[in-house]
Amino acid sequence: MSFGERLNFLRKEKGLTKTKLAENLGLTRQLITKYEGGKTIPSISFFALIADYFHVSADYLLGRSNDSTPPKSTEKSKNRHIDLPAGLSDENCVSVKGFADFLYSRQPKT
Repeated sequence: MSFGERLNFLRKEKGLTKTKLAENLGLTRQLITKYEGGKTIPSISFFALIADYFHVSADYLLGRSNDSTPPKSTEKSKNRHIDLPAGLSDENCVSVKGFADFLYSRQPKT
């Protein structure tokens, strides 16, 4: 199964429309359509965000494995979902994640 087919399957399994998924990820509906149709693929950084959003492994998204179990969480990799504004570019989404990682690195360790 290709990345686009996996994305389509996961979106439908979660009961999301292309529009709602796009809103949740800060993308456009047209870009989700291109991803699902195999016309384009996300950047590596944004690909990781999609895997995190659906709580699946990268190998599962790539079609290299049928096991969707994500890698074991570490304290740093525990993600909270953030609704990003619709239409935010891939580059800006990656910047938001980078800034969140920066803030995490600066917070006191307990």
